[in-house]
Amino acid sequence: MSDVDSDGEQPGRETGTNALDEFRENWQRELQEHTTNTGSRSRSEAGDRLTAANSNLSEADLLQAKAESLYRTAVQLEQRGKVYDALPFYRKATQIVPDIEFKFYEQQKQKLSNDVSKKYLNLANDLAKQLDLGQSDATQSGEEIVDNLYEKFQHDLRQENIYKGKMIASSRDANVLTTGLHFADLPPEIVMRILRWVVSAQLDMRSLEQCAAVCKGFYVYARDEELWRLACVKVWGHNVGTLEAQDSDVSNVYHSWRDMFVRRDRVLFNGCYISKTTYLRMGENSFQDQFYRPVQLVEYYRYIRFLPDGKVLMMTTADEPAQGVSKLKHVHNVRAEILRGRYRLFGSTVTLVLQKSQPRGLVHVRQRRGSIMPVDEDSSQFLIELRIAGTTKRRCAQLVWSHYTLVQKRNKVDISSEFDLTEAKYPALRFSTVKSYHLDADAPLA
Repeated sequence: MSDVDSDGEQPGRETGTNALDEFRENWQRELQEHTTNTGSRSRSEAGDRLTAANSNLSEADLLQAKAESLYRTAVQLEQRGKVYDALPFYRKATQIVPDIEFKFYEQQKQKLSNDVSKKYLNLANDLAKQLDLGQSDATQSGEEIVDNLYEKFQHDLRQENIYKGKMIASSRDANVLTTGLHFADLPPEIVMRILRWVVSAQLDMRSLEQCAAVCKGFYVYARDEELWRLACVKVWGHNVGTLEAQDSDVSNVYHSWRDMFVRRDRVLFNGCYISKTTYLRMGENSFQDQFYRPVQLVEYYRYIRFLPDGKVLMMTTADEPAQGVSKLKHVHNVRAEILRGRYRLFGSTVTLVLQKSQPRGLVHVRQRRGSIMPVDEDSSQFLIELRIAGTTKRRCAQLVWSHYTLVQKRNKVDISSEFDLTEAKYPALRFSTVKSYHLDADAPLA
């Protein structure tokens, strides 16, 4: 029975196998036909697009594209370390377009800038939203918004849980035993004494402003009215006036001594004023050629340095500013070619009185008992009046000539000569900062 049953099942199994094979063949045939039709259709569409693009492009554009393709291939090979393989592609690209390197660089640079602009396109809007959120949070929390930074820092320093009644917060751990003293533990009188040495007698207010940027406590210390009052007295002397007795004009009303020091016209001390004069001078005729007369170009500089104690130094030389400013650095050891004197401020005008002795030799007069008395030396005195002006970038950074007189003393007789002030001969002096002038402090502000 088993043999008969097995023989009876074989025709049905062969029929199922043949049907399955036939289905597989039909499915593969249909899949191949679909793939062939799709590939031919895509190839035809790509060919049509390439033909249309080639028809629109000119011959120069095609050469440019080919050169870029070769150059890009060479760059990729060089990045992989295959320098010798990249050389033929570089050579072919430069033969087609000689400046392909610069064009490729500009193309990559433009592409990079476009990517960066897309990446940070909404950065400003996001920042504005964050700022708006911060303001709304501050308003909702009920905190008081203070416009004056000095008052805000004073308000913050009153917080006992942070500053504990001190102007500067200490970073030391209270549980750690130390023998040293933190700067926050110093009394305010000692800190103010240190700041007077920072300003020094040279009125280095820039260093004081740098100390104010350290922390809130130093900011409050640096805004002390006594410091700025002493600085104003140092600059204007007896003409400083008071904050209460000001002019009726609103522009001349100062709210503090620092406001007066910043807004009022004055001279600057952390550098010197420099002007350059250039003119043409006719030379002498040559003895060989009477028709040839040379023309000489003359250039010289004038330097003026003001000191806080009322002294002033002036020098006229042909040295460039890099060498000229160094000659005015040492105040006590003054060179022979430098004029010394004093100055006084009157509103927006500064008056200078300079003097330089010119000995004419040792001439003596013999008296009755054989004693020798030297004759008085002749001297020259320069009276200069300058007007303080500002530039677009800085106030009080320019001095304009208003009056210049030379008074010569000859045989006890004064002879005055007034100079003709023209823009060509006496240009305006512009201020230039010299960092080496305020490197040392010899005395505190007093």
